[in-house]
Amino acid sequence: MSAFVMSDEYPKLCKAIEIFGYDIIPSDKILQFNTPEQRHIDMQMLKINNDIFLLKECNNLKRLFENKDYNIILCKNNIDGKYPHCVALNCLYISGKLYGREEAIDVSVKNYCKENGIEIVDVKQGYTRCSTAVIGKNSAITADSTIYNALTKNGIDVLKIDSGSIRLDGYDYGFIGGACTMIDDGTVAFFGDIKTHPNFRKIERFCIIHNVKIINLAENKPLTDVGGAQHLNKNHTLSRRAIATLT
Repeated sequence: MSAFVMSDEYPKLCKAIEIFGYDIIPSDKILQFNTPEQRHIDMQMLKINNDIFLLKECNNLKRLFENKDYNIILCKNNIDGKYPHCVALNCLYISGKLYGREEAIDVSVKNYCKENGIEIVDVKQGYTRCSTAVIGKNSAITADSTIYNALTKNGIDVLKIDSGSIRLDGYDYGFIGGACTMIDDGTVAFFGDIKTHPNFRKIERFCIIHNVKIINLAENKPLTDVGGAQHLNKNHTLSRRAIATLT
């Protein structure tokens, strides 16, 4: 059985993913972040191919992954809660390139990219991952112009949507990437109901073009930025007993 790492502050949304046959691994609570972001996994973890980068402060996840078949790389620096230093791992890896605010990316990630021939594309928006919904291997959705321009320039098919209309407590609005996750290569699950978004029809058409099915994890509920969810591969499944130790 596969697993997703995500915030457990939304038990109904976690349960909705479990119904599809996945385990839920709770993210850590990082006190250095602003309260709405403290459990956002797109702030704590970055997965590039089979390698996982974690903040030093992710003590529960480090313990959970210990002695498992993962290649864990810890950040070199302690996390700083002030923007842009808080987005050290909030990067987007798509189609062999890494997008992010380069000055803020942790040095461990930069060194990894240099050693593995991965180009880092600098964008102004530091919340790069949570600002971008990945819809397949070569397509994405974002409301951010700098991300849209960078992805388009590098051959990614991108749908530009309006900002706002996504709930994130403590902020005026959240981001589309933090409000969804790819369940598998052909299915995107939204945290809430994508029909509540004013650009729903555009998003629906875009997903149809890319042969991606839409699932709403909470019908008739506001689309909510929960910090996304990180999928772990089948052969890297953790036991329910191990996961239960964190709850």
